[in-house]
Amino acid sequence: MINKFTYLKNVKVIDDADHKILIKNKKKYDIDKIYKYLDDHNINNYLKPFKITDRNLYFDYLDKKRLDNDEVAKHLIFALADLENKTTIYREIDKDKLKEEYDNFNMKINYLEEYYFTLQDMIENKVYPSPSEYLFIRNVSIIYSALNYSKHLLEKWYKIMKEKTRERYVYAHGKCELSHFITSSNDYFISLENAHIARVPTDFIYFFKRNYKDTDMISNFKLYQHRYHYKEEEYLYLLINLTIPEKINIYPSSLNKCIELSEFFDRLKFTSEFISKNEKDKKH
Repeated sequence: MINKFTYLKNVKVIDDADHKILIKNKKKYDIDKIYKYLDDHNINNYLKPFKITDRNLYFDYLDKKRLDNDEVAKHLIFALADLENKTTIYREIDKDKLKEEYDNFNMKINYLEEYYFTLQDMIENKVYPSPSEYLFIRNVSIIYSALNYSKHLLEKWYKIMKEKTRERYVYAHGKCELSHFITSSNDYFISLENAHIARVPTDFIYFFKRNYKDTDMISNFKLYQHRYHYKEEEYLYLLINLTIPEKINIYPSSLNKCIELSEFFDRLKFTSEFISKNEKDKKH
């Protein structure tokens, strides 16, 4: 007997006499291949459906432990390191693709420089800038510092990579963040539709960008490096991806836009502090 249906976004929870079942829409046709890859590598910290149909995935509903974000993040880091240790592979470096990636990073940095220089020049010619324009002008130096530092990191990374013949890859979750991780009787990654083989820092980059405000990211990274230590080029690749700022539109000027801008600059400041702290720790 089914007692209750509950709809949550793209999932449905069925509460019957025995237990709860969660039914999720099947977004990826060949998700079975992802589960098989994880099983073949003895990964036990992901939530596997007990039934798969053409349209849906069926899971046992799990009650989460009552942990705060820092506690959940610690569990996530342990699970992430285990996933990466068990799925590490080495691939030959394609020098042409490497050069293309290096050029793409450079083009992105140069484009952002031009974009923000033009925006700054336009605003500085105004007699009465709007609140969002004023906020931008007061903090634009943070953007230029980030872009200049990312150039420095990119050159160091490319110099190392040109001399190497192989690099490490891992099986990445693809959307690694607190909301895609459950602590219950075991620890489980969920929402694995984007899982794929990728460069080592891929998941931590995503985790940092999504959850830097929600948990102590400096401690998380320190713990992570004890369990899966980055090579120098992997660490540089992480920093390049964290340091290059996004392109942000400062219009139309409004309270919400000013809040968005403040959050944008706060993340750039936090990233700078994160790098400084890690560099200091590396020297000791």
